[in-house]
Amino acid sequence: MDLHEAGWTDQLEAAFATHRGAGLEPARVALELNHIYRVWTDAGEVLAEAAGKLRHEAAGRHEMPAVGDWVAVRPGSGVDARARIEAVLPRSSQFVRKVAGSETKRQVVAANIDTVFLVSALDHDFNPRRVERYLLLAAQSGARPVVILNKADIAGDHVADAVALIGESAPDVPVLALSAKTGAGLDALQPYLDAGQTVALLGS
Repeated sequence: MDLHEAGWTDQLEAAFATHRGAGLEPARVALELNHIYRVWTDAGEVLAEAAGKLRHEAAGRHEMPAVGDWVAVRPGSGVDARARIEAVLPRSSQFVRKVAGSETKRQVVAANIDTVFLVSALDHDFNPRRVERYLLLAAQSGARPVVILNKADIAGDHVADAVALIGESAPDVPVLALSAKTGAGLDALQPYLDAGQTVALLGS
């Protein structure tokens, strides 16, 4: 697997430099389930778990690996041995939520997102206030927001009005009207989907 296609950059390489001499390898977290992680490495996809030192030194769940994180892993030895995640590299963006039942504890649910598509349908469910809430989440995350208004094929003359309405509340954010059903407008997404870019979706 080519990690550059997954978003590896010169800045990440510089941040990883101190780990190379320790026998660690770069990887990206693709999935987390019950503290077991599926990570992408140059050698392919492997299972990993957080090293004891990392768990002990983390100030909370927000410092533990999350989906999208770039991490330093020590490869496992033996057929069934898991790799160990020994460090989490600095994040360029992160989506954070409160841990259930806690007013202060936080959990990172996704990290290092370049662009977040904020999706809303142009039907009876269209809600500009909801889009504004998503825009606030995106601003707090550090990811670049792009509003996508889907189902333009059924909105008729209301498409331009909806685009203008969202544009008034977020003048610097691209607002794209398209139809996933017909394919109209999908070409406008291509600049955000190049190799090395990471996109998340929020919304309806």
